[in-house]
Amino acid sequence: MYSAMPMQGTPYRPEIDGLRAISIFLVVAYHAHPWLIPGGFIGVDIFFVISGFLITRILLREMESGGFSITNFYGRRVRRIFPALIVVLVATYAMGWFILLPDQMQLLGENVAASVAFAANLFQISQAGYFAPDVAENPLLHLWSLGVEEQFYIFWPPALLLIAGSIRRSPWFGVLAAVSFGVSLIGLFGHKDWAFYSPLARAWELLAGGILAGTHLSSRRFAIPENLASVSGLLAIFGSALALDNSSPFPAPYALLPVIGAVLMIASPNSLLNRYVLSSRLFVWFGLISYPLYLWHWPLLSYLSILRNGVPNFLEIWAAVAMAVILSAVTYRFVEIPLRKRPEMVPKLSAGLAAIGVMGIAAIVTSGFAVRFPPVLQDIARIRVEDNPGFADHCFSETAGASLDASCVEQGDRSLVFLWGDSTAAALYPALKDAEDRLGSFRLARFTLAGCAPILEVGLNTQCDADNRKVFGFVRSARPDVVLLHAMWGTTTNLEKLAATIRELRASKVPRIVLLGPVPVWKRTLPHALINHYRFSHDLPVRISAGMWGPEGDRMMESFSKGAGIEYISARQILCDEAGCLTRLGPSASDVVTTDMVHLSERGAKFLVAAIGRTLLPEPYGQLSNESKAPPAEAGKRVPN
Repeated sequence: MYSAMPMQGTPYRPEIDGLRAISIFLVVAYHAHPWLIPGGFIGVDIFFVISGFLITRILLREMESGGFSITNFYGRRVRRIFPALIVVLVATYAMGWFILLPDQMQLLGENVAASVAFAANLFQISQAGYFAPDVAENPLLHLWSLGVEEQFYIFWPPALLLIAGSIRRSPWFGVLAAVSFGVSLIGLFGHKDWAFYSPLARAWELLAGGILAGTHLSSRRFAIPENLASVSGLLAIFGSALALDNSSPFPAPYALLPVIGAVLMIASPNSLLNRYVLSSRLFVWFGLISYPLYLWHWPLLSYLSILRNGVPNFLEIWAAVAMAVILSAVTYRFVEIPLRKRPEMVPKLSAGLAAIGVMGIAAIVTSGFAVRFPPVLQDIARIRVEDNPGFADHCFSETAGASLDASCVEQGDRSLVFLWGDSTAAALYPALKDAEDRLGSFRLARFTLAGCAPILEVGLNTQCDADNRKVFGFVRSARPDVVLLHAMWGTTTNLEKLAATIRELRASKVPRIVLLGPVPVWKRTLPHALINHYRFSHDLPVRISAGMWGPEGDRMMESFSKGAGIEYISARQILCDEAGCLTRLGPSASDVVTTDMVHLSERGAKFLVAAIGRTLLPEPYGQLSNESKAPPAEAGKRVPN
């Protein structure tokens, strides 16, 4: 991930910097547009091979000449790694102060502390996986790879001292690499994150470079086997970058392709590809700035995504990449180069990095410096899905001690409204229960299943199929007057299976089937959209016209309902108009309509239920009508600084 400082007797190989340029191109392109190079994350694996080769080559030559010093080794690493890392950590922390919500700032503090300890990879094991949808909210996620390298180099020099002089050195290298590769296979058995982040599961990639460093490389010029090897290596790298994606079992066994590709290219110093392409000035320059570019590009892309509610446009993304290149060139020229050959800076750099660790701890203990925001925004930032009591109801499948049984059907002789759906339907339950208590004209049954739309026999999730079939049994036995179907309907909804479910409901003599369309889906979360709006205007809008997915799902489900001959109620048309989608119904955090991307708050659910009551619920309806009045669009609250 960085250029090793050449030692006396260790010739500089410009084509390795060129290979490093390919690696950083892949990583940056993947982070900018995952669809562009779906397997671009393999660039990190190439970095590992390069690092293992360069460092092992230096260590072996020092050990063979009798000049090895563990103190000098770690001193060189401090001077090489710390300067750019300190600059980027300080800048990332400063940007986070102005951009991040308290919980995000607290997470940043945790990442800073872990990164300073070079344990970011171990910290990430307990967090969202590298390929999780919300990783863009972690500006320091990429430092996991630095943790892997530094943990490897804690143990590698002593181990190398033990085996460097052995005539069986190469077999020992091979045994260690094979053991590490075997450990990495645990990713195939349900431990994907551990295999991805663990130094034990990644060591074989660095050892692949180490094995190569222990061999004698040919000095022949333009050897045909080298030309074939380098081209084969390049094809292996780009083939895996295009063929793999975030669903591939990784690192093992698929990391073998880019690792072998990198080994072949490094082993071919005299190939035409290496001498005339990778050794060109442009490739070498990008290779030289690849370490600071790796450090800079992800925080900039992460903060851009946060500020743009998860959907920055093409020009914004590549403007951020261009800025990362400029900052990397400046960092390399004015920070890395001046400090690289100054041994007296090691204590100061170490103290500086430790001070940044203290800054990270401060963000943790202060809960992300919540005092940066006015009280009302602090309250909004603390909104959680669990604030809606519907998620504590025992008839919601994710509740601790959930029991989807006859207790979920209220007894009596009043009309029965049967709520069936996923977690978005669970959010509606408290509002429907409140309407029942106030009107006294109906009773409720509710069965809500996390992640499971009310569709029978979809076949994608056996637990969903089993639970939905169980719910359908209660539909048949309870004989409801109205079945209300609600879910996070979208383009992935299996309309054919939904139509079959409706036919089964009809066959069970259900008098009314009502499909409630999808609520607005916010691209980053509604609380985050509100606070983003505050950052620039210092007010809290009643409606926001950007930052949520369009009405396509609503139109799709309305068209489906007409074709299926069932009633349809558009939640989107109630919550959104030409001025935007409703964000809040009053001045407090409890009045915010949606708690995350899609789940309504209790207040938001009551508003929606009141609005659909005339269509859905038995009379009398008038007692709910006041709940359905939204504040005027101009009622945005000015928030004091």
